[in-house]
Amino acid sequence: MDNSAGMYKFASVGELAETVTQLLALSLQYRTNLGSRSTPKAKNGLEQIEHLILQQARDYLAEVREGFVLSVRTTQLAQRSELRFLLDRVLWDWQAFSQELGLDEVVDADEQNDQARELERVRQQLLAFGMASVALGQLPRLSSDQITFPYSYNDPPTYSDIPAPATPAAMLSRIEELEQMTWQLMAQDVQELLNRRYNALRRTYGFFEVSAHLARRETERFGVKRRSSQISLF
Repeated sequence: MDNSAGMYKFASVGELAETVTQLLALSLQYRTNLGSRSTPKAKNGLEQIEHLILQQARDYLAEVREGFVLSVRTTQLAQRSELRFLLDRVLWDWQAFSQELGLDEVVDADEQNDQARELERVRQQLLAFGMASVALGQLPRLSSDQITFPYSYNDPPTYSDIPAPATPAAMLSRIEELEQMTWQLMAQDVQELLNRRYNALRRTYGFFEVSAHLARRETERFGVKRRSSQISLF
């Protein structure tokens, strides 16, 4: 992956993050009230669009998880319990992933081009994880004027209470939470999620929000032209 391809990948993830943030903001604004009971969502023909956007987010998070699996090292682990936690999850993922990419196989010259394409894919996954890691680290530092989550208990709003993952186990837990919440946004009523999983919903919203801000800043810095990702679903 050359530098320009990596930058455009970075820009595309930023556009996705911005679209997801706008989708969640509109959904929370027009479909929820803090403390209200869930009501059946009226069919308005937009569910297919919403699901398509959230499925793209799930695909990105799958790349993030695989990038994490590729990057984790046992030397990063300080406690035996953390090693056991990661072994229960990561080794199974790594075994399937390494077989899928053929990394455990000896290839001949005719297979080198195919392997090169697979390793290019590995670089994309490492880039996805790197972007997510930076976003999770910057989330507690996002300035109040950039926060749009509509149900903040702080005035001015802040994400400073959301700690950046400090260990590989904490990072994996956050990635899993993002994956689970994105799936639940596709499958459940957003009012129910606001009532029962407020903190996880807020962390997920904040992750996509800070990802969009970081990507916007860096693409503007390098002069990469971004497509408009403004949406209006209501």
